Amino acid sequence: MKRQIAYFLVIFIGFLTLFGHFINYSPLNNFIDNDATQWFDIISGFAAFLGVINLLQLHLNKISRKKDNWKYSFITLFGFLIMIIFGFIYNGSDVSMGPHLKKEGSAFYWMFQNIYLPLGATMFALLAFFVASASYRAFKIRNFEATLLLVSGVFLMIGRVPIGQLIPWWMSLEIYICLFFAFIANRFNDRKKLLISLLLSLILLPFIVFNLGLTSLAVFKITELQEWIMDVPATAGSRAIMIGIALGTIAQSYRIITGREKSILGD
Repeated sequence: MKRQIAYFLVIFIGFLTLFGHFINYSPLNNFIDNDATQWFDIISGFAAFLGVINLLQLHLNKISRKKDNWKYSFITLFGFLIMIIFGFIYNGSDVSMGPHLKKEGSAFYWMFQNIYLPLGATMFALLAFFVASASYRAFKIRNFEATLLLVSGVFLMIGRVPIGQLIPWWMSLEIYICLFFAFIANRFNDRKKLLISLLLSLILLPFIVFNLGLTSLAVFKITELQEWIMDVPATAGSRAIMIGIALGTIAQSYRIITGREKSILGD
């Protein structure tokens, strides 16, 4: 019976919220825009409280059973308790409770600025190394797609740093020529002909361009290429991802408000 009531509430509130955005009925619109949002905030507060209780139980159980790395659980609970004390009980300053959270001089503000923020910065610094490690593994050349990812990533990194501004257009053009011949190398049976073609291209193409009076072709610079990659392929890919996320959200919301999604109640 409890599950049926929960499903009914989810379906009812889901359809009510959905209709509130498409039906021009002021009482319903007022409920969705004001009352419902307050209800959601209250429910979120209770959910956060239950999450805190679950966190305490999890770490206390780990400490009592002396499981692996239980000392870290003790440090977590100690920091948790200290922040609760200075957040709700003792502010350590003349500022009244509540505003003391954002006022300089209070104990909570000091811990937030000098403990929490440095720890967060440390985590992001470590994340940079993890990203670099993952990029190294992803950039291993296995097929055409991996090669394209590697070349694009290298051009983006070079184009984003100051050294990319110092590379002249003719040098960028020769880099493109080398990459082109590296791509078609497997199609050449005679390596000597491939090498001769590459050298002639590296020598003659810039010479021809200079003789045509085209002394500044900024379009060939690596910085221009990385801007094009960011503006065209990357933007198209990000839009496709956002469209996919939106469609997935719509499909999941439909499953929830029609009662087809059972996992929301732990099934």
